[in-house]
Amino acid sequence: MKKTIIIIGAGPAGLTSALLLIKANYRVIVYESDPLYVGGLSRTVKQNGFRFDIGGHRFFTKEKSVRDFWEKILGDDLRKTKRISRILYKKKFLSYPLEMTNLLLKLNPIETLSMAFSFLKAKIFKSPKSVEPNFENWIISQFGKKLYDAFFKSYTEKVWGIDCTKISSDWAKQRINGLSISALIKKSIFQILKIKDSSVKSLIEEFDYPIHGPGMLWEKVSKEFIAHGGQLIMGVKVQNIKYENNKWIAILPDNQSSEPADDLISSAPLGELLQGIIPSPPQPILQAASHFHYRGFITVALFFKGTNDFPDNWLYVHDTRVKVGRIQNYKNWSTDMTPGPDYVCYGLEYFCQENDSFWQLTEDELFELAKKELQILGIKYTLDELSFSIIRCPFAYPVYDLNYKARLKEVRIFLSEYSNLHLVGRCGLHRYNNQDHSIKTAMLTVENIKLGFKQFDPWLVNQDAEYIETQNT
Repeated sequence: MKKTIIIIGAGPAGLTSALLLIKANYRVIVYESDPLYVGGLSRTVKQNGFRFDIGGHRFFTKEKSVRDFWEKILGDDLRKTKRISRILYKKKFLSYPLEMTNLLLKLNPIETLSMAFSFLKAKIFKSPKSVEPNFENWIISQFGKKLYDAFFKSYTEKVWGIDCTKISSDWAKQRINGLSISALIKKSIFQILKIKDSSVKSLIEEFDYPIHGPGMLWEKVSKEFIAHGGQLIMGVKVQNIKYENNKWIAILPDNQSSEPADDLISSAPLGELLQGIIPSPPQPILQAASHFHYRGFITVALFFKGTNDFPDNWLYVHDTRVKVGRIQNYKNWSTDMTPGPDYVCYGLEYFCQENDSFWQLTEDELFELAKKELQILGIKYTLDELSFSIIRCPFAYPVYDLNYKARLKEVRIFLSEYSNLHLVGRCGLHRYNNQDHSIKTAMLTVENIKLGFKQFDPWLVNQDAEYIETQNT
């Protein structure tokens, strides 16, 4: 008799698990709360011939198994895209990552030299190990106070909505560690002297990207999953999960219940999952669950007829005059993201908390704000056929506060009691994973289910801070 697997969430981790398990002759049921789109944060929204992502999703990985997975499914629909991304700072477009030669050319030389001396000071007079390991202290120790103030503090606090001293240094180590200023200085000198050095690392210069966005991959995966006999139930949010007789039952809206499952895979936010377990976990676990926080994300997509005003795939906006954090230019990801060569789609990305004052702005208010901020930044758009779309994501980024690691340790010990409950993906593991990391967590989980015990640890995926962004030049 086939074993039954229930999966919560049809994002990258959930759908990867579903397809691999259905092909391995398991009976698989997937519940997805969104009524229209699969792919989670990696979905691609369609409107009036335009397509846009929820943030940009580069298809680049160091994992051969992950690359083989998406290449097999997408085939010729996966194309090479040149990477161009810059920082918009004081109305200047600066290279990302920072390059000293670029800073010297674009900024006031005195300001640039001040940053350089601040960096050297940080390296010579290192902070004592007893300093609290928060984001601010870690960045200053690596880059110096001037660079921190200019390129890290305001942007990071815009993204997370809390003071940098309240953010764990783990986030910086995971996302920024590979971009050392000393390596960038070395690279700049070598570029000037036209010397090649294979030990110097830089951001990838190109990546793969589906012609119709990342959602194209997950739409194909879901169709293949269904074709193999899998059940994909859209528009249904699992309310609770009940553990009974060593099986899991999903409690659905209106107190309906799923059939019992031999294993349950969840990519739902970890805090919500813990609070929804029946019988209820011990009070300390529920207390820990209540402190797993997530940063929300709003995309304001502007569609118009006109020409691109900048060549980048996306821009980081380091400007305190505006609330927008990043601006995507989807046509520069793929020309097939717009209905024709004369059309453009910009995506302005705002970070907030679900149900805060910004989240509660109406769609018209967000549209007016986006237009106003483009004008402030000097980015042009036209009124010709101008329209917009708003997408709100309440669980975009798991927050790494100063105590998150201790809470995770406590929760993991508790969850180890359930051999047939598996957590995957960004929200499920409360880890700031990229798409390829989420796919890999699913692959490891599927292997654990096949083996009948948890030999592989999905929490160890993405321990390499340079994992997705860097390559040897």
